[in-house]
Amino acid sequence: MSTSLSVCDHLHDVQDFTPDDVTERLSAAKEQCRLSGARFTPLRQQIYQLVLEANQPVGAYDLITQLQQMRLVTPDDASAQKTTKNVAPPTVYRSLEFLLGEGLIHQLTSINAYVPCCHPRAQHTAAFLICAQCQRVQECSSIPVQEMMSFAEKDVGFVVERSVIELSGRCQACQ
Repeated sequence: MSTSLSVCDHLHDVQDFTPDDVTERLSAAKEQCRLSGARFTPLRQQIYQLVLEANQPVGAYDLITQLQQMRLVTPDDASAQKTTKNVAPPTVYRSLEFLLGEGLIHQLTSINAYVPCCHPRAQHTAAFLICAQCQRVQECSSIPVQEMMSFAEKDVGFVVERSVIELSGRCQACQ
Protein backbone atom coordinates (compact mmCIF):
# COMPACT_ATOMS: atom_id res chain seq x y z
CA MET A 1 0.00 0.00 0.00
CA SER A 2 1.58 3.25 -1.08
CA THR A 3 1.04 6.21 1.20
CA SER A 4 2.62 8.97 -0.83
CA LEU A 5 -0.44 10.03 -2.79
CA SER A 6 -3.19 12.61 -2.35
CA VAL A 7 -4.21 13.89 1.07
CA CYS A 8 -6.12 16.87 2.38
CA ASP A 9 -6.01 18.66 5.71
CA HIS A 10 -9.68 18.66 6.63
CA LEU A 11 -12.64 16.45 7.47
CA HIS A 12 -15.34 15.25 5.12
CA ASP A 13 -18.80 14.08 6.12
CA VAL A 14 -19.12 10.79 4.28
CA GLN A 15 -22.91 10.87 3.99
CA ASP A 16 -23.29 14.40 2.71
CA PHE A 17 -24.19 13.77 -0.95
CA THR A 18 -26.91 15.49 -2.95
CA PRO A 19 -28.76 13.56 -5.70
CA ASP A 20 -26.53 15.35 -8.24
CA ASP A 21 -23.43 14.26 -6.30
CA VAL A 22 -24.66 10.64 -6.38
CA THR A 23 -25.18 10.83 -10.15
CA GLU A 24 -21.70 12.34 -10.63
CA ARG A 25 -20.09 9.69 -8.40
CA LEU A 26 -21.82 6.88 -10.30
CA SER A 27 -20.68 8.30 -13.65
CA ALA A 28 -17.12 8.76 -12.40
CA ALA A 29 -17.08 5.17 -11.04
CA LYS A 30 -18.32 3.82 -14.38
CA GLU A 31 -15.57 5.71 -16.20
CA GLN A 32 -12.90 4.61 -13.70
CA CYS A 33 -13.93 0.97 -14.18
CA ARG A 34 -14.05 1.33 -17.95
CA LEU A 35 -10.53 2.75 -18.01
CA SER A 36 -9.13 0.05 -15.72
CA GLY A 37 -10.99 -2.76 -17.48
CA ALA A 38 -13.02 -3.65 -14.37
CA ARG A 39 -16.66 -4.73 -14.74
CA PHE A 40 -19.03 -2.28 -13.03
CA THR A 41 -22.05 -4.58 -13.20
CA PRO A 42 -25.63 -3.38 -12.59
CA LEU A 43 -25.59 -5.00 -9.11
CA ARG A 44 -22.32 -3.27 -8.22
CA GLN A 45 -23.81 0.01 -9.42
CA GLN A 46 -26.96 -0.53 -7.33
CA ILE A 47 -24.97 -1.31 -4.20
CA TYR A 48 -22.67 1.68 -4.72
CA GLN A 49 -25.69 3.92 -5.21
CA LEU A 50 -27.31 2.62 -2.00
CA VAL A 51 -24.09 3.29 -0.05
CA LEU A 52 -23.90 6.81 -1.53
CA GLU A 53 -27.54 7.56 -0.72
CA ALA A 54 -27.42 6.22 2.85
CA ASN A 55 -27.56 8.83 5.60
CA GLN A 56 -25.40 6.68 7.90
CA PRO A 57 -23.01 3.74 7.58
CA VAL A 58 -24.80 0.79 6.00
CA GLY A 59 -24.27 -2.89 6.71
CA ALA A 60 -24.31 -5.71 4.18
CA TYR A 61 -27.60 -7.13 5.45
CA ASP A 62 -29.20 -3.67 5.29
CA LEU A 63 -28.14 -3.58 1.64
CA ILE A 64 -29.60 -7.04 1.05
CA THR A 65 -32.92 -5.94 2.56
CA GLN A 66 -33.00 -2.80 0.41
CA LEU A 67 -32.17 -4.77 -2.74
CA GLN A 68 -34.90 -7.31 -1.99
CA GLN A 69 -37.43 -4.50 -1.49
CA MET A 70 -36.36 -3.03 -4.84
CA ARG A 71 -36.94 -6.43 -6.46
CA LEU A 72 -40.48 -7.03 -5.24
CA VAL A 73 -42.33 -8.82 -8.00
CA THR A 74 -45.94 -7.83 -8.54
CA PRO A 75 -48.02 -10.75 -9.85
CA ASP A 76 -50.42 -10.35 -12.77
CA ASP A 77 -53.35 -11.34 -10.54
CA ALA A 78 -54.25 -8.37 -8.30
CA SER A 79 -55.43 -10.69 -5.52
CA ALA A 80 -52.09 -12.52 -5.29
CA GLN A 81 -49.35 -11.39 -2.90
CA LYS A 82 -46.15 -9.72 -4.03
CA THR A 83 -43.11 -11.97 -3.94
CA THR A 84 -39.50 -11.03 -3.35
CA LYS A 85 -36.71 -12.02 -5.67
CA ASN A 86 -34.03 -13.40 -3.40
CA VAL A 87 -30.67 -11.64 -3.13
CA ALA A 88 -27.84 -13.97 -2.13
CA PRO A 89 -25.53 -12.58 0.60
CA PRO A 90 -22.32 -13.85 -1.12
CA THR A 91 -23.24 -11.83 -4.21
CA VAL A 92 -23.56 -8.65 -2.15
CA TYR A 93 -20.32 -9.34 -0.27
CA ARG A 94 -18.48 -9.89 -3.57
CA SER A 95 -19.82 -6.57 -4.86
CA LEU A 96 -18.73 -4.82 -1.66
CA GLU A 97 -15.24 -6.35 -2.01
CA PHE A 98 -15.12 -5.05 -5.59
CA LEU A 99 -16.11 -1.53 -4.47
CA LEU A 100 -13.50 -1.66 -1.69
CA GLY A 101 -10.86 -2.80 -4.16
CA GLU A 102 -11.68 0.03 -6.55
CA GLY A 103 -11.37 2.58 -3.71
CA LEU A 104 -15.00 3.67 -3.99
CA ILE A 105 -16.04 2.77 -0.43
CA HIS A 106 -14.48 2.12 2.97
CA GLN A 107 -15.35 -0.58 5.48
CA LEU A 108 -15.68 0.48 9.11
CA THR A 109 -14.71 -2.67 10.93
CA SER A 110 -15.72 -1.56 14.41
CA ILE A 111 -19.36 -1.26 13.36
CA ASN A 112 -19.24 -3.68 10.41
CA ALA A 113 -20.60 -1.14 7.95
CA TYR A 114 -19.66 0.64 4.73
CA VAL A 115 -19.39 4.31 3.77
CA PRO A 116 -18.50 6.11 0.54
CA CYS A 117 -14.90 7.20 0.09
CA CYS A 118 -14.50 10.98 0.00
CA HIS A 119 -11.52 10.73 -2.35
CA PRO A 120 -12.26 7.86 -4.72
CA ARG A 121 -9.49 7.01 -7.16
CA ALA A 122 -6.85 8.69 -4.94
CA GLN A 123 -5.14 5.96 -2.95
CA HIS A 124 -4.90 7.19 0.62
CA THR A 125 -5.03 6.20 4.24
CA ALA A 126 -7.91 7.67 6.15
CA ALA A 127 -8.93 7.94 9.76
CA PHE A 128 -12.62 7.81 10.55
CA LEU A 129 -14.34 9.72 13.34
CA ILE A 130 -17.50 7.78 14.21
CA CYS A 131 -20.14 9.35 16.45
CA ALA A 132 -21.56 6.72 18.79
CA GLN A 133 -24.68 8.82 19.33
CA CYS A 134 -25.85 9.88 15.83
CA GLN A 135 -23.68 7.57 13.65
CA ARG A 136 -22.20 10.52 11.77
CA VAL A 137 -18.93 9.51 10.11
CA GLN A 138 -16.19 11.91 9.11
CA GLU A 139 -13.21 10.91 6.96
CA CYS A 140 -9.85 12.52 7.60
CA SER A 141 -6.98 12.00 5.14
CA SER A 142 -4.50 14.36 6.72
CA ILE A 143 -0.73 14.56 6.85
CA PRO A 144 -0.42 13.09 10.40
CA VAL A 145 -2.36 10.00 9.25
CA GLN A 146 -0.02 9.66 6.27
CA GLU A 147 3.02 10.15 8.51
CA MET A 148 1.95 7.24 10.72
CA MET A 149 1.71 4.98 7.67
CA SER A 150 5.03 6.24 6.35
CA PHE A 151 6.68 5.53 9.71
CA ALA A 152 5.39 1.94 9.69
CA GLU A 153 6.61 1.33 6.15
CA LYS A 154 9.85 3.30 5.93
CA ASP A 155 11.19 3.43 9.48
CA VAL A 156 10.02 0.06 10.78
CA GLY A 157 9.99 -1.86 7.49
CA PHE A 158 6.43 -3.04 8.01
CA VAL A 159 4.56 -3.62 4.76
CA VAL A 160 1.02 -2.31 5.24
CA GLU A 161 -1.53 -4.26 3.23
CA ARG A 162 -4.65 -2.72 4.70
CA SER A 163 -5.32 0.02 7.20
CA VAL A 164 -8.43 1.08 9.06
CA ILE A 165 -8.12 3.82 11.67
CA GLU A 166 -11.33 4.45 13.57
CA LEU A 167 -12.01 6.76 16.48
CA SER A 168 -15.33 6.42 18.28
CA GLY A 169 -16.84 9.21 20.37
CA ARG A 170 -19.26 12.10 20.04
CA CYS A 171 -19.29 14.47 17.08
CA GLN A 172 -19.38 18.23 17.31
CA ALA A 173 -23.19 18.32 17.06
CA CYS A 174 -23.78 15.68 19.78
CA GLN A 175 -21.49 17.20 22.43
